[in-house]
Amino acid sequence: MELRQLEYFLQICKSGSLSKAKEHLGVTQPTLSQQIRVLEDEYNIPLFNRVSRGVELTEAGKILLNKGNAIMNLLEEARNKIFDHVTKETLTIGCCPAEMEYLAPAFLTFHQKHPNAQLKIIEAEDVELKLLEHGVDIGITSKPISDRSVVATHLYRQEMALLLHASHPMANKASIPFRALKQLNSIMFRGQYKSLIEMHGFSCGFTLESMIETTSTSLLIHWVQQGHGAALLPNSLLRNLNDNSLRIVRIEGQVPSWDISLVHLNSMTMRSTAQAFIQEMNQFVRVAETG
Repeated sequence: MELRQLEYFLQICKSGSLSKAKEHLGVTQPTLSQQIRVLEDEYNIPLFNRVSRGVELTEAGKILLNKGNAIMNLLEEARNKIFDHVTKETLTIGCCPAEMEYLAPAFLTFHQKHPNAQLKIIEAEDVELKLLEHGVDIGITSKPISDRSVVATHLYRQEMALLLHASHPMANKASIPFRALKQLNSIMFRGQYKSLIEMHGFSCGFTLESMIETTSTSLLIHWVQQGHGAALLPNSLLRNLNDNSLRIVRIEGQVPSWDISLVHLNSMTMRSTAQAFIQEMNQFVRVAETG
């Protein structure tokens, strides 16, 4: 039995007559009748009873209808799996740990728009090296790029702000200079920002040491909510905080800040999924900056 013959048989069952089936299949009725006769001769048994209003299935025909539908369902499932295998690409993103939390919504939006793209996101301190070793397809980094084969596109600038409990003496201020932080007895910041904050403190003639060492933004926010000190955090992570017990105070003058770039190898054959990811990152930044 050929697959074409099975398709003809199933369409006749669905249509109820050869004349209606031939219109759907785009073949002549003699051709359709001849193919069904070949099928019946192969099994040496009639599959249809010819009646005045069309055709009726014999018991053998009912068996073939049941098994034939199962065969066609399996073929459709195979086609879908093959299509998914061929079209699903893996896109590996290397992101500096400090930016993971801020960019999480952008990663999710890309996944929702491109479900056939398997997104793999890894933390990478040395994103440039990961790119050159072909460990990632695209990188997001705060470090300068030195290799000419790597293309860097500026995404956004991060700036520190001070998060305080509403009862804190400085909570009513709109902004304070960085040097005013030396008056705080208990201040916290993520480990990723230690060298940057130490450098700014040194330039102002004092040293800032975090009362706890952590990489968790949520933990720092929780501590401030409980009234345990103040936290220096990227302003981008504080914009959407909706908590009346907290206050955000801007750092004026010399602000601890750093630039975030999207990087990839200088290749003329960038995959469409990688291009779509870059567009999504740029769109995310534009929306975040405008509101």
